Amino acid sequence: MKKTTIYFLFFLFIFCKSHQSIENAFFYINNYNCELNRFSSFEIFSFYDKLRICVYSPKSSLLNISSKFKTLYGMQDKKLYTGLDISEYVNFYFLHNISFGLFTNLTGVNQQLKSILEILYEKKILPKVIFEPEHGIFSSEDFLSTDVVKYHTKYNIPIISLYSKIKKPPLEYINQIDAILVDIQNLPVRSYTYISTLTYILETADLLQKEVIILDRPHPYGIWNSAGHFLEENYVSFVSEAPVPYLYGLTPAEYSIFMSVFKYKNLKLKIIRMENFDPKNINWTLANTWINPSPNIPNIESAIMYVGLVFLEGTNLSLGRGTTKPFIYTGSPWMDNELVLNEMRKLNLKGVKFGLIEFYPTFSIYKNQKCKGIQIYPVSLEIDPIQVGYEYLRIIKKLYPNQFEFTKSKNQYYIDKLWGSDSYRKALEQNLEYLEFKKLWISESTYFDNLIKEYKIY
Repeated sequence: MKKTTIYFLFFLFIFCKSHQSIENAFFYINNYNCELNRFSSFEIFSFYDKLRICVYSPKSSLLNISSKFKTLYGMQDKKLYTGLDISEYVNFYFLHNISFGLFTNLTGVNQQLKSILEILYEKKILPKVIFEPEHGIFSSEDFLSTDVVKYHTKYNIPIISLYSKIKKPPLEYINQIDAILVDIQNLPVRSYTYISTLTYILETADLLQKEVIILDRPHPYGIWNSAGHFLEENYVSFVSEAPVPYLYGLTPAEYSIFMSVFKYKNLKLKIIRMENFDPKNINWTLANTWINPSPNIPNIESAIMYVGLVFLEGTNLSLGRGTTKPFIYTGSPWMDNELVLNEMRKLNLKGVKFGLIEFYPTFSIYKNQKCKGIQIYPVSLEIDPIQVGYEYLRIIKKLYPNQFEFTKSKNQYYIDKLWGSDSYRKALEQNLEYLEFKKLWISESTYFDNLIKEYKIY
């Protein structure tokens, strides 16, 4: 068994210290159950660990689900209902008479793009505190927040930045609430930091016996199997916190179930499941409005290519930050883009097209400098974005051994932090074929896919 797998199993099965039960709270009782009186408009879809973890679906009479509906892209068969959409239908009955915090950002909206805060305000059920991830509550910031605490201008609710000098919910605010409500769209790769923040929230709730309620949301990565190593101990950081393979393909709810089963064994978890979400079908991104989850993921194409091109962030190449198409535009002032383009096209990679581009980033690396580069554009579900990014870096490193560099952060290669291991960088240094590189981690990602089967709810 590889050391990474051994570490993973050890990491997951650490048993948290036992906690005293909370008494006299409205919703805490001595024995765990799914509290169907509180979730009266729902049916139990699944449960785990003797009803400590409960997954709910709406009763069949709740939603009037039309068979077809019109979109900008034509007729669609089924409308996707998020956890927020369903909770709005039942007037958030399960939040009545409890004090709660809210973890969300701009992606926490219903089908009419009304924010969860606006909906809760109309129903006179507001959180005591709001927790915001990287990029802030409006998903517009691209810097470390200097303010740990600020106040919502309309609702006068404290907003705690968990992308500041603190990364975990502070005790003084957690002690004021009974539960944490989570409504956020995530991209399920380990380097996308929303999952790091969610991990800290689950950890805090487990330690302090606070309930977590997940209003689940979709992601576009269900078309792929998991990929990459389990996180190695020496590479734990804010961009590698979740103890899963690099690409893990779980919704926020599925990840929370997984972590609650294997690590946070005292956490009381409630899940409001989506309706009509098929992980293998990404038509929902067309049929429903795409919500930009962060400043540099402006569209579904950038979201797809993020999986493989984020590793450019650990090099001296531009990945298009400061342009209109980050993770699509790539390049540098020193590369011959026609030469690189010819080499990329020789690979005949499936599901992707390559073209020439020149751009001037308005910020980030090579700000205001002319970058000669490649436009990398996904065109079908056959694409393997990890292969695309790996082959691209392999070609540039081979063509430009004197100009190309791996960058460091705190005396550690940043690409190692992003991948959660040094194997990606070392494979490039050894000029390994992609299939040889894949052999280094495929057994671990396959193991993970088998492990999570019973915890997937779609």
